[in-house]
Amino acid sequence: MSKNIQDAQKPTLVLSSSNSDNDSSSSSSPDLHVKESHILQERKIGVIGAVSLIVNKIIGAGIFSTPTSIFKLSGSPGLALCLWVIAGIISTCGAMVLLEFGSGIPRSGGMKVYLERCFPPRLLMTCVYLLYCAILQTSASNAITASSYILKAAEVTSTTWKLRGLAIAAVSFAVGLHTILPRVGRGLQDALSIVKLFTLFFIVCTGFAALGGHLRVPKPDNLSASSSFKGTSSSGYSIGTALLDAIFSFQGYDNLNAVLSEVKNPQRTLRIALPTAMSLVTVLYVLANVAYFAGVSREDFLSSDLTIAASLFNNVFGQSAAVKALPALVAISAIGHLLSVAFTVSRVLQELAKDGVTPFPNIVMQNRPFKTPIFALAIHLLVTFILICAPPAGDAFDFVVGLGTYPTVFLLTLVTIGLIKLRLSKDEDFQSQFKVPWVILLFYLASNIFLLIMPFIPPSDGKSTTSLPYYLSPVVALAILAVGAVYFAIRFVLLPWAFGYKLELVTVELSDGSRVSRYKIQKSVT
Repeated sequence: MSKNIQDAQKPTLVLSSSNSDNDSSSSSSPDLHVKESHILQERKIGVIGAVSLIVNKIIGAGIFSTPTSIFKLSGSPGLALCLWVIAGIISTCGAMVLLEFGSGIPRSGGMKVYLERCFPPRLLMTCVYLLYCAILQTSASNAITASSYILKAAEVTSTTWKLRGLAIAAVSFAVGLHTILPRVGRGLQDALSIVKLFTLFFIVCTGFAALGGHLRVPKPDNLSASSSFKGTSSSGYSIGTALLDAIFSFQGYDNLNAVLSEVKNPQRTLRIALPTAMSLVTVLYVLANVAYFAGVSREDFLSSDLTIAASLFNNVFGQSAAVKALPALVAISAIGHLLSVAFTVSRVLQELAKDGVTPFPNIVMQNRPFKTPIFALAIHLLVTFILICAPPAGDAFDFVVGLGTYPTVFLLTLVTIGLIKLRLSKDEDFQSQFKVPWVILLFYLASNIFLLIMPFIPPSDGKSTTSLPYYLSPVVALAILAVGAVYFAIRFVLLPWAFGYKLELVTVELSDGSRVSRYKIQKSVT
């Protein structure tokens, strides 16, 4: 590592911040002026709000349609259910890793903070995470999903620009609510998480009715011992892809860790909310899939152009109000996801602005005038707009809006390696109130490595399910993360070397354990 970077990692001036509205700066020094009331958010998230943040991020629209693709890939109901159980176990292990980190570092930033703690130089991981957060953590896919189901509920013919227009309206609603009426935004998040859980619970109850024979069609023979594994696929690519799809349906359990500085009693709340949310989601996901197989035949799974939940309702209730209401419920689920993503991504962008790596950091980190990170929310909204409108319709669009899944697994793998590194290093002094058992930690690491490798294993016929190369999504996602490393190298290594200056790190320590950092150019003395 160059001397310039070593100098930039060492604070040369540490100032104390101010909470007083009468003080215009944190110190008499002209180097850095910080007022905490203009930056830090208040601790207003309780246990229910914490659970809803996790539930809303995990449960989008996928659980209502993804089971179809997983069944097609796995070939049998028995294997499909096994894959959902395995996906839930792997995701719960990941939640335990984040529980240990969050209990040891109870402040906002989530994976960003943990990666900085584990892998020097700190700024490298900060810059990589900047690209991940700003570009790869948008809500474009769920915005499109929400608009699609709104059109279905209204029985309006869908077109490309109707979809995009409603998607823009949906994400604008989510961002606008969190910007101007944050209390209403949090309350609506909590309410929508309850709606999501109720919808899944109703699907489960419908499945039990189907198991009892209350069907308007012949009872499917999907779950008997003789037929449940009939037709199981022997393709490693198909089974691996199905498992990937199931695990991706659980992504989002890191959501609460990203905003811990706004959580009341964060360590206690995290220990309650994370296991509660993961238990609810895992049990409901598995039982919902049992319900689908109890009421929907294999032929309907393969041929239905509706969500699989709609097929279940059709078979149990007929063309009833419940069937017609389902698209609206799926749209509501997707909007809950939009609210959750806008809330957390904007907070992490605010943390990155405090680190001084975003453009115009003094502006982006502000929470005025509504005590919300308004400029970070605007960045999230702008990038989401671009991803909704710029790609052409078809495979290219689906590809762009789905880029966020693979890099999330990549960063979670690094987080897991980082935790192992902290435990094994004698020089580290990392303490946490919760400790993941070694067997779970290593199992989760092995599972993530499998998930990272699988997308590069070619299918048996060498073709993807789309017109694009099968390996393109992980390659592009990793390339975007690499841009963050390039940005780090240019700004903090090459430019200081080329123009003969050093970077002086000036920091202000804040009351929540974070700090505001800025990098001042200091001409080298020759």
